Amino acid sequence: MSRDPKRARKKEARDARVAAVEAQLRRRRIARVAGVVAFLVVLAVLIGSSLREEENGPTEAAPVETAGEADGGPCPTAEDPPEPDPQQFDAPDDVLAEGVDYAAVIRTSCGDIEVDLLEDAAPENANSFAFLAQNGFYDGLTFHRVERNFVIQAGDPNGENGVPPDGPGYSVPDELPDRPSEYVFGVVGMANSGPDTGGSQFFIITYLPPEGVESEAAGLPKQYSIFGEVSEDSYAVIERIDDQRTKGGPDPVEASVPVEPVYILGIDIVER
Repeated sequence: MSRDPKRARKKEARDARVAAVEAQLRRRRIARVAGVVAFLVVLAVLIGSSLREEENGPTEAAPVETAGEADGGPCPTAEDPPEPDPQQFDAPDDVLAEGVDYAAVIRTSCGDIEVDLLEDAAPENANSFAFLAQNGFYDGLTFHRVERNFVIQAGDPNGENGVPPDGPGYSVPDELPDRPSEYVFGVVGMANSGPDTGGSQFFIITYLPPEGVESEAAGLPKQYSIFGEVSEDSYAVIERIDDQRTKGGPDPVEASVPVEPVYILGIDIVER
């Protein structure tokens, strides 16, 4: 039996993504060790400065930044974000041709995110996402939710989760993965408020396990359709968004909103 070239490419891409995630995990572990070493150095300087202050008067010590301040600088862009105009629709048109492999390029103020659309595994969700993208639904919207080392989320028409409208005017049926273990770094899923309620809001998993934890899964239940996978070349961009400083505070919705908005400038749907 001949091998399906498209499925072969998909498998090769998935294997490459797994290898890239493993490499990214190693880099993060190295960065954590380096961060601990840097903190200990700064701590030693501060202790030394404190001792010198008692003996010789005040001395100037280097400032100590919080993790949010150190990691998440704003993402400037030379292009002003478009004015949002997310229309409401009764249903998505069929915009993906059968047998064609598609990708989405999500252009953000933090850089471009290339996503391989999984039109075979989740045809309804991939088509809906492509339909909305081609109609400019996402242009000017923001990543309104950043949960560090977990998910980044976008696609809310007004950027206020829980404040209507929260979607495109229609719902998309669930196309769930076989196993919860598929929710790993770089996976693009459809957010929902219950079974078969997906719409326009999507999330990208940014979870990488701590040292000593073997599972790479983010711990999500099997309740969210997976319709895309971020390419290895775009990992740095989703990590940059994941590192953005958020507002914090007691309100769980407001707490995960980035201090400096991360805009979607546009989404291009391309054939591969």
